[in-house]
Amino acid sequence: MDQPVQRVELAFRQKKSVTAPVNIPKPGDQVVVVSNEAKEEHVTQKKRDVPKSRRTYARPATEALKSPSKTQAPERKDIAVHEWSDIPGPLHEAVIASLKEVCHDLDTLARSGYKVREMTQEDMEGYAKCMNCEERKRVLDSKSKTVCFYHPMKLNRQKKQYKYPCCGKKQACASLPTHVYAPVQDFILENWRNYQLTPSPMPGLCRPRRVVALDCEMVEVEGGSAEVAQICAVDILTGEVIVDIYVVPSRPVTDWRTPWSGMSQKLLEEMKEAGNTVNGWEEARKALWAHINPDTVLVGHSLQHDLDIMRMVHLNIIDTAILSREAVAKDCKQNWGLKRLCKQMFDRDIQQSRRGHNCLEDTMATREVVLWCVRHPGKFQEWAVSQREWKKQADAHWKLKRKESDNAQVKQPRESVSQVLAE
Repeated sequence: MDQPVQRVELAFRQKKSVTAPVNIPKPGDQVVVVSNEAKEEHVTQKKRDVPKSRRTYARPATEALKSPSKTQAPERKDIAVHEWSDIPGPLHEAVIASLKEVCHDLDTLARSGYKVREMTQEDMEGYAKCMNCEERKRVLDSKSKTVCFYHPMKLNRQKKQYKYPCCGKKQACASLPTHVYAPVQDFILENWRNYQLTPSPMPGLCRPRRVVALDCEMVEVEGGSAEVAQICAVDILTGEVIVDIYVVPSRPVTDWRTPWSGMSQKLLEEMKEAGNTVNGWEEARKALWAHINPDTVLVGHSLQHDLDIMRMVHLNIIDTAILSREAVAKDCKQNWGLKRLCKQMFDRDIQQSRRGHNCLEDTMATREVVLWCVRHPGKFQEWAVSQREWKKQADAHWKLKRKESDNAQVKQPRESVSQVLAE
């Protein structure tokens, strides 16, 4: 007899996941309905532990299923309550096999901005800039440009100069037989030096998960760079939340990016008091590494940003942004956002809160998207065909708009164009 599968259906911002046993659905079912009594009991038990500013209230599961576009309580505009897919135990191996078939090769990952190996000293030296032509060494080496062509006098961007003061032309007017490189900036060296391949967990720790969905929220810190502020990881097979922690940045925060990250100083202070924080991205990375190994398949949406923020190099990747984009066309450059994919593929509304994204909700939504793609290949192809047709019409529309704009500019008097350039 199959054992009940544990799952998560409430997106509370809590340190520990909330799980409840449910009956195993039929193999064709995608959504599990949890009894109203179980939801009411959960809310009663946890309401006292959740800060008032972060509370959310669940409606009956049956009501949420009848109107999936209104999964939030009408009187609250906070975190949505969803029903997520459950995978029966006997289907785990089949799901893993299907997921491994859609993992991206290294060339695809590299083209999409992923780091596919640890950086060497030679790689880091490639980021050195020539002090004359201001081009990076790695770019010059790739083009075999040994002679340095440059302008002795530089443009003043603040004054919006479009002509070089030394010659009044765009083409370089001076040359040197070799390039003169400045030392690589410290922040570049610091960033690249800390990238590491995913290690195998230390003996005695929990067994590595086989497929994990990951999402991070970021804030801007002093110096203009970004740091991770929250990390969520979910087991794709069971839906269990294995990591849900907040991260105290190592440098002062200059922009919380609340409309997107959902983060604020007040929330971080609350999480500190609750003991649900770690210090810095390295501790956050260690928390994730405790549950994965190099063979783990990581799933995310535009996951390269999440891996970059934690200086991670991982090679078994499924990126739902790449997966959906390449389904539309191999040479397609447009990305479909996670919110749009959820709405178009299975009519699920996410990211509805006025307080910013919910990291755990985005992680579960990414899990839902990739499961939908591999469990419904026919519907996935139908979606791709419809989006291909939509993109063709959109491209034709914007091409016509650009043509009309170009024609309007040609009809303008020559004097007005000269006046704009002079300004």
